[in-house]
Amino acid sequence: MPIQSLHLNENEQVLLVLHRHWFVLARELAGIVFIILFGTILFFVKDAVYAFVAPSILDPLAWFLFSLYTLIVLLLAFAVWINYRLDVWVVTTRRIIDVEQRGLFNREISEFLLERVQDITSEIPNMIATFLDFGTMTIHTAGEKSFLVRDVPRIEEAKRFILEYSQKAQKKSEEQTTQSPSY
Repeated sequence: MPIQSLHLNENEQVLLVLHRHWFVLARELAGIVFIILFGTILFFVKDAVYAFVAPSILDPLAWFLFSLYTLIVLLLAFAVWINYRLDVWVVTTRRIIDVEQRGLFNREISEFLLERVQDITSEIPNMIATFLDFGTMTIHTAGEKSFLVRDVPRIEEAKRFILEYSQKAQKKSEEQTTQSPSY
């Protein structure tokens, strides 16, 4: 099970688990690597300041600031990883569950029945997304808000899969309502 706090109903099985595309993580981590390189270069530029300030005064301060800077950047990288790893869409035999990690301690979980899916719109926003086959999927449901999933890998395959199981769930629901006795 992808998330320990995710409780499945009786006879419900996980069919598909979607995370954001790896390129999104790589793009965000590339920015963090740039920040690390900038801080490292800035740290070693302190040698040019030695002409104006005694090294015995500057070195401890520089090491402290560099350590603090590195700690903050690593915390930022950890937050990016947590956000990437815990943002998940789970498609089960009965419903779709959207887990949106908004911060380290803030998570929003939304769900809707698979049989309520009416339409799915997919959008591939740019050339990189086209080459790497990822994009944004909007799922429109009956009587509920639309659900937006960003950076879905293999977007057309995921869209086809969800529509297929949605139609199966709708047929099963129709069969159950026709078989139930009416009074």
